[in-house]
Amino acid sequence: MGSRGTLTSLPSDMSRAILFVSFLLLPLAAPIAAQSVALDEVETALRSGANWHATELLQPALESGSTTPEIVIAGARAAAGWDGWPTVTRLLGTRDWLGTRFDALGYRLLTDAALAEDRPSDALKYARLALPKTLILRVNDEAGRRWINLARAHERLGAWDSAGVAYTQAAALLPEVSDWLALRAAGVTADSATRARLYTTVTSPVARARIGLTEALAWTRADEKLRAAREYAAAGSKALALRLRWEANTDAATRQQIGAALLGLVRDTRASSESRLAIAILDDYRVPFSREDSFAVARRAAELGRNRTAIEVLSALGRGGSLASSDRLTLGDAQAASGQWDAAEREYARITTGALAATAAYQSARAKLRQGKGSAAITDLNRIVARFPDDTFAAGTALYLLADLALDASRPDSARVLLEKLSRNYPGNDFAQRGALIAPLIAFAHGRYTAARNELLTAIEHHRLAGFDADAGQYWIGRAHLALGDSGEARATFRALLDRGPENYYAIRAAGRLDTMPWTLPRPEGDPAPIPVPALARADLLTQLGLDVEAGLERNGAIAAATTRDALVGIGHLFVQGTHPSLAPALATRIVRAGGRRDGDVWRLIYVLPYAATLTASATKAGVDPWLAAAVIRQESAFDPRAHSGADARGLMQLLPGSGRDIARSLGMRDFDPALLYQPDLNLAFGTRHLARELRRFPDLERSLAAYNAGPGKAAQWSRTLLDGSDAGDGPLADPELFVERIPYLETRNYIRRITVNRNVYELLYGE
Repeated sequence: MGSRGTLTSLPSDMSRAILFVSFLLLPLAAPIAAQSVALDEVETALRSGANWHATELLQPALESGSTTPEIVIAGARAAAGWDGWPTVTRLLGTRDWLGTRFDALGYRLLTDAALAEDRPSDALKYARLALPKTLILRVNDEAGRRWINLARAHERLGAWDSAGVAYTQAAALLPEVSDWLALRAAGVTADSATRARLYTTVTSPVARARIGLTEALAWTRADEKLRAAREYAAAGSKALALRLRWEANTDAATRQQIGAALLGLVRDTRASSESRLAIAILDDYRVPFSREDSFAVARRAAELGRNRTAIEVLSALGRGGSLASSDRLTLGDAQAASGQWDAAEREYARITTGALAATAAYQSARAKLRQGKGSAAITDLNRIVARFPDDTFAAGTALYLLADLALDASRPDSARVLLEKLSRNYPGNDFAQRGALIAPLIAFAHGRYTAARNELLTAIEHHRLAGFDADAGQYWIGRAHLALGDSGEARATFRALLDRGPENYYAIRAAGRLDTMPWTLPRPEGDPAPIPVPALARADLLTQLGLDVEAGLERNGAIAAATTRDALVGIGHLFVQGTHPSLAPALATRIVRAGGRRDGDVWRLIYVLPYAATLTASATKAGVDPWLAAAVIRQESAFDPRAHSGADARGLMQLLPGSGRDIARSLGMRDFDPALLYQPDLNLAFGTRHLARELRRFPDLERSLAAYNAGPGKAAQWSRTLLDGSDAGDGPLADPELFVERIPYLETRNYIRRITVNRNVYELLYGE
């Protein structure tokens, strides 16, 4: 399979964002050095951005109670570095030396915490205290940061003039980002002439593009809603403009015109974001409109996933008159998407005739199944096949669901019959290709290799298997040849799959069967020559100053301005080195789409590997293959350290706060804060430990990955109902590859496939 390299053969970890504390180095270096070697180590960790490690080093001293101001301020700096704002407040909130030590840094940190926790009154109090009269020469970056904090506190409290003064002070101290601070000042300035003067100081194209929105915001804050509406409309924010016009006008005729314009945005399928906002405005203000228009709003709301609005409007329309079958189906779908399965079932049951009756019957059976009414659902599904034999969606999907239920009941022969009928009679159904693959694999699982091979050959010949599914069929034809003892045909079949390349799951499986790794991926000749990108430097500074929106605009501007291959590679490399590695693959995609070749630089942007030394150390300590850990991270978070899922999973390895708390407790770590999960070092340490535990849950990698994605309960269920009807229990699978094919969830099957591909490519790219 080729030689295995290690992640430690890579360059050391990419540099990370460093806390903005350069002004402290002279005041603190001597006391820290004088006290202990441990504090020297803490200072080194803080300067390198290893904030949670600094917290670890300080924890014994902080818990002892005999803390010095130097230890406390270092602990607060460390906690601020990983967004541990409650810890910052706890450490500093009652100290009597905050105004006399460390140039009032403690007050600045308390301001940061209060702003992060949306306590503007506290933020204003601390921000003022952070600006003492002092003889200490403070560098502009730190001074500017304190003025920005003061401005943000004033802004949140609605003290616009004071906020403007503070932003202007900060702009004078921070010329690199003065454009953005001038815009911030303009946004809180009531006088239009002063705003106009501020706009003349804005020179960068990216910042100038925001002048219109800034002007709109300023007029809004001045309660000049019609002027603000004109500015928003000119800037392309039509829905916001209409909201302000609605608020500014009370006469019925004008509001009727505004309502009509909002409905126009709702109906405009070209601008989903504007449509969503228009629906929200109509909802918020209970804008009256006709029954016909109400249907338009409800239908568009359902299309955009605003299920609550769709349910409310359609339910009200149903009480006021009859609903067409299509609208009843939309209502049922919105209820189902909201988990209201009982209500959805009732709605679907009302559709008994017409072109949608078959679809409604299927959705009703599915709703029953989700409520635990298995027997009734199976009865309904069988009736659908008999009653609507010409409906490709309803009858075909009912057959697939019946086959899936038969597999769950350890009746693979029944499933095979149903899947054969699906693929033969309903080739246009979305599940037809899966039926054409799994039916022969059930025969394969029972040892009927000739039947499986012939059925797969026929399915490919008749185009019942195409694309990726045809690759799957080809692979299992090779497996059937191998099982029948025809090694020559098997090897020829497997070799044909190798042309699909190292990013094809079945090509990798075929390479494994041939005991070869035939692909060689190009290596970059070295790191690209550093190309200064001022916009990215400004973005980093803005992030450190807490101006995340402006930082994102600078990054987007830098990406848009890069038009050559070298520029795209250079920016991508900076992203990998910095805190935004997840942005690099999109740059590689632009290169390829423009006709650029996939050389070593491009491959390494597609398959980024930041934090390499930390990753290999954490994975090795946890007993996990580092390449596998990298593959999982790429699939889970695309190496975005700030990734946050809808389920509240966080960071590189997408750990839930509960899992992080359990691991912290097992390691004897007190006062765990979920914010720590965004720290790459800690997330990798905890995540690889969590992954190792999940991998030990089952003896097979494939089953462990299925459990990692779909949950251990589902993986155990699929283990008990394999394609041959057997129960693997807790023992090893006889054929892990068949287990992957048996998984009914496309998301989970693809999850295992992608990790298999990722792991293979990472080893080819970075291994020795």
